[in-house]
Amino acid sequence: MSYDFTMFRPKPDIAAEIESLEDLSERTLLQQEPAALVAALSSLFPQLTWRSEADGGWFGALDGDDTWYEFRIGAEADYSWSVCTSHGAIRRSAVPTICDELGLLAFDGQANVLIWPAGYFRGE
Repeated sequence: MSYDFTMFRPKPDIAAEIESLEDLSERTLLQQEPAALVAALSSLFPQLTWRSEADGGWFGALDGDDTWYEFRIGAEADYSWSVCTSHGAIRRSAVPTICDELGLLAFDGQANVLIWPAGYFRGE
C-alpha cells in the first residue's frame, strides 16, 4: 500500500489565491517539463534511479533515509506528477524537501492537505 502525493508548480504571481485543492487549475499552475523535472530531482537526490516507461514518461525510485519513494512523471509537459511512499512510514521527509528546493506545492491525498514550500507567505 502506498501513500501518495501530487506535485504542482504554482504561478508565483497568483499562488496566494490557492487555498484548497479546488483552486488548482490552469489559471493558478504552471506546466512542468518532464526533462527539467528529472534533471532537478536527480540533482536533489543523486542516488535516484530512473527508467523510461513505455509511454515515454519516467519512473524514478529512491531509497530515502526514512522510506522508499517512487516518482512518476509523464512524457508530456503537465500541471502535475506524483510521488508515492510507504504507507507505514512515520516520516516522508523527501516531499517537503522537494517542495522547498524546487518551489513546488504538494497535495497529500491521504491527509487532504496542501504542503507549501518553506518560507512561502500566503498572506495569512
